[in-house]
Amino acid sequence: MAASDARQQEQDTDPERVGVVWVASDRAVVARWSGEPTLEHVESAVPPRRRGVGSVRRGPARPSGGGRVAGHGTENRHEQDLRRFLTDLVGRLGDLDAVEVVGRAQHHERLADLLRRLATRRNADTIVTTRTLSRRPSDKQLEARLRKLVGAELPRRNIGRYRLAASGPTSDTGRPLRPAAGRRTLRPARLPERREIDQEVEAMLADGPWDAGELTTS
Repeated sequence: MAASDARQQEQDTDPERVGVVWVASDRAVVARWSGEPTLEHVESAVPPRRRGVGSVRRGPARPSGGGRVAGHGTENRHEQDLRRFLTDLVGRLGDLDAVEVVGRAQHHERLADLLRRLATRRNADTIVTTRTLSRRPSDKQLEARLRKLVGAELPRRNIGRYRLAASGPTSDTGRPLRPAAGRRTLRPARLPERREIDQEVEAMLADGPWDAGELTTS
């Protein structure tokens, strides 16, 4: 199915049958639409994956060692528990018609593959898309992504320091000036006495010709 066709079908889908899921080996977050975005946090019991440690026993039949030390290798258990966890997620998402699976490892790809297999088995036209993220999204980001998929985005804020032009006095950089505390008012800067005298002389010369005696200042 082309990307444009999938997007059009996703927009025509019932919003309550659209979901977004972030999945990792230790947990998953499922976002569904029920008038408003609702989040479901699912914890997994998958143990950390540790490779088996080689045996230190050596002998004629095994000169370089081999085997495993009991209790050190958890690869098989990790894989079994992870498969069980992904199967449980498929059961939670099986009633959706459009699912976006996001993650940062191969787990979201495996979950998407299981969802596509389930849709093929049921002959359902389920839209399953994937996105790779470098870090876990926050709950607000998942809610915003779900709103975008169902076409119910919140209006953007048009207020704030960088949104509207300030109506009052501003600094040289355009930042609004804070009001003075109490009843203080802004006064013009006081000029030095010598500079005030020079300005008075320049104003007198600008009015017209004067005699040298009239320009004498005390």
